Amino acid sequence: MLIASIIFTLILTAILGYIGKLKINNSKDFINANNKLGLIGVTSMLMGVIIGGASTVGTSQMAYKHGISAIWFILGVSISSVLLGLIYSKQVDKKNFSTLPQVIGNTYGEKSRTASSVLLSLGMFIHITGQVLACTALFTAIFGVDSKITSFIVVLLLVFYIVFGGFWGSTLVGAMKTVLLYGTSIICGLILIFKLNAPKEIATFFPKNPWFNLFSDGVFQDLACCFSTIVGILSTQTYFQAIMSGKNSKISKYSSFIVAFLVFPVGLVCTFIGMYMRVHFPSISPKEAFPLFLINYLNPMLGGVSIATVLISSIATGAGLALGISTMFVKDIIPKFLKEKLDDKKEILFLRITIIIVGILTLFLVINNTESMILDWGFLSMIFRATPIFIPVIAALFMKNYVNCKAGLYSIIIGPLCSMLWILLGLDSVCSIYIGIFSNILVLFILSKKFNKTNTITRNINN
Repeated sequence: MLIASIIFTLILTAILGYIGKLKINNSKDFINANNKLGLIGVTSMLMGVIIGGASTVGTSQMAYKHGISAIWFILGVSISSVLLGLIYSKQVDKKNFSTLPQVIGNTYGEKSRTASSVLLSLGMFIHITGQVLACTALFTAIFGVDSKITSFIVVLLLVFYIVFGGFWGSTLVGAMKTVLLYGTSIICGLILIFKLNAPKEIATFFPKNPWFNLFSDGVFQDLACCFSTIVGILSTQTYFQAIMSGKNSKISKYSSFIVAFLVFPVGLVCTFIGMYMRVHFPSISPKEAFPLFLINYLNPMLGGVSIATVLISSIATGAGLALGISTMFVKDIIPKFLKEKLDDKKEILFLRITIIIVGILTLFLVINNTESMILDWGFLSMIFRATPIFIPVIAALFMKNYVNCKAGLYSIIIGPLCSMLWILLGLDSVCSIYIGIFSNILVLFILSKKFNKTNTITRNINN
């Protein structure tokens, strides 16, 4: 019954993803549903891509190892959902941009647009790895299949979900995922409280420190987890793309607020699942805490649907990220190499080819890192998404008259380089986000002031 319900739910989801193909008439439909989505559509897409394996399996894994401080990741997701609506929804009515690198290119020039597109794609690619690892943990826990085989299956599903239906397929899958995931979270929460008496068991079993200390790893580092999540999400093409799919700015804004309200309870339940499993199953692999809870404490049919829902969550998030990468390559990189504007048929072809290539590269990376921490990939990807993008984009949207084109390019490159250097020196990888962002600010505004002053002097001399 468990396996049958898993297979049925996955097949139903695959059908929904394929149905999205029927709505694809041009490349705009594939990329962002041609800005036609209403409140339910934008909410479904955002929920579909923002809550994945890192937020469910990864949060339970972190809670299993570190306790309540695992909540910082989902708290960052919730805050960033609000900010997505506040910062980017105003661009929906203007319809000037389909990618974040286009925002950058409009202010800092084409070189900056290309550089930011490549670096952002790298960061999103790293995050896909975390989603696939979360799915692999579920497959191995349930079926006992070799991790390499499960990785292949997961990547195949990820590509299948997005390569046919594009943005529309991801939206339809996201709608189903939202209903199932929220239903699963409510049921698991009720079981934890009323059937298992989990709050009391957890409170009596664990010492206050470090298990109930939100800053068990230090204030600086734990806040960095939340901060890196916020700026990473605000710097990710996929979430920007979801916001830009709305019919108007109000729909996109309210959708992001709804998602912020929905995601936090999911993370809270996953945190307590991880801690409860540590009490009763202290010898399991931490990444199996969440799936084993579903297997052991839900009836087989409901457990199967719940496990399939988490699989869908991870796959849908990974698929959305793959779509974001392909969108940037088709809009920001490939036309420069071909030196021609692509028509609709070519754009859709290149979008699908890029998605397949991303899937193959993801598979290669996953099979060589099967035992790594899922949230570690999430945090690492935030660094490479945020440091080249966040400050330059915010400055381009709100301080365009104060920044310099050349300074923008230097900021985009130096930010991630400083973060990488920090990590290579053996210092904390999570805190490296502070270094990268601080470097962005220094380089962008100090060099802007210098270059603008030089340009003014040169103009005066020429006059």
